[in-house]
Amino acid sequence: MKLSCYPTSIFKISKFLQVVFLLIVVTECNPKSAKNTESIIPIDTLSAEAETVREFQKLIPGEIELNDDCFGDVIELKGLQKNTSAIFEVKETQMLVKDSLLIMANLNNGNMFLIFSLPNFRLVKSLGKMGRGPGEFQFPKLVPSENSENLCYIYEQANNHLFSLQKDFSITELPFKLRDGQTKRMINDKLLVSFSPNEFLYAESIKGGKAIFDFKVLDDSTQNQMIYNLSFSDAYKSWASYIGDFGANAEKERAVYAYKYFKRLVFTDLKNNTSRTLIFNAGDAKKGDAMATMSPENTTHYWGMSAQKEHVYVLYSGRSPVEVNKEWRKKEYYIFVEKYDWNGNPIAKYRLNNWGYFCADEQRGKLYLASVNDADPFFEYTIE
Repeated sequence: MKLSCYPTSIFKISKFLQVVFLLIVVTECNPKSAKNTESIIPIDTLSAEAETVREFQKLIPGEIELNDDCFGDVIELKGLQKNTSAIFEVKETQMLVKDSLLIMANLNNGNMFLIFSLPNFRLVKSLGKMGRGPGEFQFPKLVPSENSENLCYIYEQANNHLFSLQKDFSITELPFKLRDGQTKRMINDKLLVSFSPNEFLYAESIKGGKAIFDFKVLDDSTQNQMIYNLSFSDAYKSWASYIGDFGANAEKERAVYAYKYFKRLVFTDLKNNTSRTLIFNAGDAKKGDAMATMSPENTTHYWGMSAQKEHVYVLYSGRSPVEVNKEWRKKEYYIFVEKYDWNGNPIAKYRLNNWGYFCADEQRGKLYLASVNDADPFFEYTIE
């Protein structure tokens, strides 16, 4: 019996030694083994680190003086002209991208809104007649939407009404109205962005300047609150001195305003109620009334903005309308786009080989420009 069991015992011992050896090897090689317990990160620590990664960095408040060299070398871009079957004159144009559509508001005698498919710029739909009747528009502005259920909102400056442009291209008036302007002007100058279907931010003229307001729709009422005063000098009290462009980012809780007649931008941290002002050494606008400020001899700085998820893009001229017209007579067409992150840090500056109205498509890495000088107006620029 012992002889018959002896080989079996040897086999069992051998198997046991093999198992022990494998355990030693695995223990030495595996960083998650008991021998390396100090490298194991507790689950609650992982969750805390994930929260830290998701939190957007804080904006550094204060006024910062900058020169144009803060962007580094200007990047020259040559646009690819895109043909379309639509025939229209580019006039007081505004554009934005939603999903695979380029939506345009264009002041003309036909339809006020044109919708094109990307990337081929095929006209999908034209709608919105000019007029004073039901369903007609006089001075509409496109309002980018964070709502996945619609394409964008439309703000009618003539009567302070808001509409929703649905995904089926129908236009529905919203059941509430924005507060009337604080200044006695025939046309409201609100510049709106949408944070949600029930919350809008806007910049608007106030007595002696301009301010940012937060508008919320509650269950049975609305709430309107001024959150930042954009006025910066008693020497400039005309509403025209504070003309500019407004954008915001709901996810990062940031707003930005760029002044037309000053090379000046204000980035606002809405969560912490702080602001960062960028002031470029570009000279001040003329003092005086609206006529003096808007003189064609006065330098135009910013006059177009496209707020995206990661960056904000601002159209920049840096010349007066008189100078631009002289260049056009020589067939010299160009304009700049400045790129900033949402904490007000300059990232890049592009020189486009045409002049017109623009929007950014950060998802596709493109800038789109509607030229005022070409019969086929669309140009596509590839950015980094």
